[in-house]
Amino acid sequence: MINTLKYITAFLLISAISTDLVGGAVPQTKKIKQLFSCISEESDTPEKVDCYIDLARIYRKLNKDSSLIFCDEAYRISKEIGYGEGLCDALYRKSQTLENMGNLAGAAKTGEKCLMIADSIGDERRTAKAYYQLAGLYDDAGRMTKAFEYYQQALYIFKDREDTVALVAIYNGLGNYYSDVYALDSAAYYYHKAIELGELIGHPAAFGRIPGNLGIIYKGLGDYETAKAYALQSLEYSFEINDLYEIINSYSRLGNIEEGLGNIEAALRYFDKADSILSITQDSLQMMEVAVNRASLYFDTGRKDLALPVFRMVEKYYKRQHFIEGLLALWQNIADVYLQSGNTNVALKYHDSIIALAAGAMELKQIKGSYEEIFEIQYEQGNFTEALEAYIQYEVYADSIFDLEKAELINNLRLKYEKEKDQLEILELKHQNLQKTKERNLLFFMVVGSILLGVIILAFLWYNHRKNKIIAAEKIKQLEEEKKHLAARFLVEGEERERKRVAMELHDNLGVLLSATKMQFSEIRDKDPDSAELITKATKYLEQASSDVRKISHNLMPGLLTKLGLFEALEELFENLDEQEGIDAFMDVVGPKNRLDENIEIMIYRMVQEIVNNTLKHAAATKIDLTIIIDQNELNISYADNGKGFDVEKTLQQKSLGLQSIQSRVKFLNGLISIKSNHGEGEGTVYRICIPISKGYCENISG
Repeated sequence: MINTLKYITAFLLISAISTDLVGGAVPQTKKIKQLFSCISEESDTPEKVDCYIDLARIYRKLNKDSSLIFCDEAYRISKEIGYGEGLCDALYRKSQTLENMGNLAGAAKTGEKCLMIADSIGDERRTAKAYYQLAGLYDDAGRMTKAFEYYQQALYIFKDREDTVALVAIYNGLGNYYSDVYALDSAAYYYHKAIELGELIGHPAAFGRIPGNLGIIYKGLGDYETAKAYALQSLEYSFEINDLYEIINSYSRLGNIEEGLGNIEAALRYFDKADSILSITQDSLQMMEVAVNRASLYFDTGRKDLALPVFRMVEKYYKRQHFIEGLLALWQNIADVYLQSGNTNVALKYHDSIIALAAGAMELKQIKGSYEEIFEIQYEQGNFTEALEAYIQYEVYADSIFDLEKAELINNLRLKYEKEKDQLEILELKHQNLQKTKERNLLFFMVVGSILLGVIILAFLWYNHRKNKIIAAEKIKQLEEEKKHLAARFLVEGEERERKRVAMELHDNLGVLLSATKMQFSEIRDKDPDSAELITKATKYLEQASSDVRKISHNLMPGLLTKLGLFEALEELFENLDEQEGIDAFMDVVGPKNRLDENIEIMIYRMVQEIVNNTLKHAAATKIDLTIIIDQNELNISYADNGKGFDVEKTLQQKSLGLQSIQSRVKFLNGLISIKSNHGEGEGTVYRICIPISKGYCENISG
């Protein structure tokens, strides 16, 4: 084994030296020679393991297969000598290398093993690094709930350790997370935070990679000039430190930005520059990424004949590498090319391939997207049976994604509950032991004491009796309040269940019946042209009836509320308001749009719906503004209109059903509400509502 390793070592050393000389990084060659000298030692020591891990880090950009060899050798030696830190570091570097090779599943499995070892040896820093690595992997794999949870775990540990260098990386990771969930403002916030902290401590990553990421965000926001400025900043620093990998990324980003600006020739020049660096690094995966960018530009500019051969070439490479994530995205592009060319049959075949591959990788969102496109293609071609089948599958996977995210959230809450339960049991045992100690001391003083002790005991008994009486009275009052609260809860939940049931009956039964009747009328019209005019008129009435049924069903229980959640449903509500003549409606959500408990989402939606109805009925307002601010503890709602206002105290005394409904729902959620309005003064009405998310109560109302 040792002799074989020496041959491998010599070969890799020669490769490294030649690679470094081409790349211009001569100091790196000296470092590699030192590391190879270190691993040539006969004895297996922790220092030798560390040298292997350093080589794995360097070779991750030079030769990924060699990097894996070094990781495995470091792991083997660490296991033999019982070096726990070495086991963890070897797995961490291997996870990074597998990620660079496109093997996300293998990288995640290795990263989880690294996390388990770091946790078992009680190494907080390595545990946090493992959390950070896994968060990025789950982000790339589309498991956003898990990614966010792991980013938060890493953030808590590094903040507690005051590790500012690591915090720069965490803020960059959170920026990547919010970028992937299309919360671009939040992504920009965390990237700026990373840059500011990095500049404060002089951390190199803040000057190169992170501005490049920020450029991508500004491109997504449509601010191409700012995006270009950040991309050029990233390129400049990458040249300063001779980071060929980041130089290629910068050229590729600049090409995409120039394409967005309409500068096609400039975009192609940047892609050519990226290719020229790739001829030195020979990084196949980066070559394919640049090729895809170039082909996408050809496709977007109408040169499908140039795009397709490039996509085909990349497809062969991804298949050889078993790069599932890349294949799924690439096949989507190829399907779009064939669809634009009018070859819908081939496009459908590619969507079938996407579904088959994504099913094996459990990429449910990819499957859902393909079924949606199949539905649109079949519908446009008039294949209504096939379109219906695709739509049914789309709904099934949409529901499955929702159920998985909900199940994952419930499981996380259950784990959190179990941990808190264990802690409470420990505290209870401590309390019981403390109580026993007090009782023993009390008995001791009763024996030693005399009359004074008797007086103290009598006083204590009197005080205890009084305290128990007060506690009993408070408990009775609390039970009465809980009884009222429980009755109100059952009433509200029963009302919402009935709304949901009626909405489903209307949509699934009456809606389907009207649609079927419409189809029958269409067949009659085709078979009996003499009655065409009468049938056409009857069909219009049926269409109006179907529309009314949909509106009633939507008002009873919006489909978006149950499928996509509160924020999507509220955005739809305000989009509909904004389309009404004479109403300017605006809505903004600040913070993560994570799903809440179904009852909480329904209560909040009904509150806002009732407030909007009051504005439309009574306020004669022309402008409505809703802002929702979310943090980890509470959700703050600020609603304002410019209507004529009303006397809040008088309306509350008159027990207005609308305000009572709003207040009861806020109370049901243990929230706080403030209403400010002056009747007839034209200053409008402002509602401020705080709903607790994690603590169980709101300390004050903000927003």
